[in-house]
Amino acid sequence: MWKITKDNNEDLDFVLTCLFCQAIQLNEMKLWADLVIKTSPIDNIPNYIFDLVCIDISIGELDDIIGFIPNGQSSKYRYAIYGIAYLREVDVYDPPISKEQALATLKSNPHVLDEFKRFFPFIEVDTDCLS
Repeated sequence: MWKITKDNNEDLDFVLTCLFCQAIQLNEMKLWADLVIKTSPIDNIPNYIFDLVCIDISIGELDDIIGFIPNGQSSKYRYAIYGIAYLREVDVYDPPISKEQALATLKSNPHVLDEFKRFFPFIEVDTDCLS
């Protein structure tokens, strides 16, 4: 079961952190929301998940649609997620750490990449440089 409610939002927080760290794009977040709908009992899905799939939004409108701000990931977690963005060859805008630092953080936190793959099975990530 996904952790996507106001009281238990760890999974939603991970997805939004991936979005804000540029590891995913808005359309990929919508694909994740669709995955949530397909894999969850209908009664356990907050209405905003359906909204995320169906409407065209900008990143700045997410707060209004979701209705709350998730807890927030630790800096270490965010830095590893930036590493995923670099693995995807994203030209990260205004990164808080260097590409080398982000990749090193990701390498020392492989569970972040595992979680990314679980949340976004439709995204291929070349991890050869982490070996």
